[in-house]
Amino acid sequence: MPKRVIRSPFMSVKLKSAPPGLARTFPSEIRTAQAAIKFVNSLDPRTRAKLHWKLAASALAALDTGAIRQGAYDRANKAVRNALTTEGWLAE
Repeated sequence: MPKRVIRSPFMSVKLKSAPPGLARTFPSEIRTAQAAIKFVNSLDPRTRAKLHWKLAASALAALDTGAIRQGAYDRANKAVRNALTTEGWLAE
């Protein structure tokens, strides 16, 4: 099955410099929903298991499956920003 391409109003997110141990997979900016999904999936299992990352992953998954409902991009953006803020990784 071909990979779904999400064309979106996903708001770009700037990140602080990489924390120790994440330098290889840590971007300076997340520009698309696909990049956000890839970033969340690249986190180690222990970090991904935290509630704020589970919520972000769930909100992003809603963009990657079926019809996209009204407000889905806003929820995904807020969830990703909240998770990054909680970790202290959001630069904005």
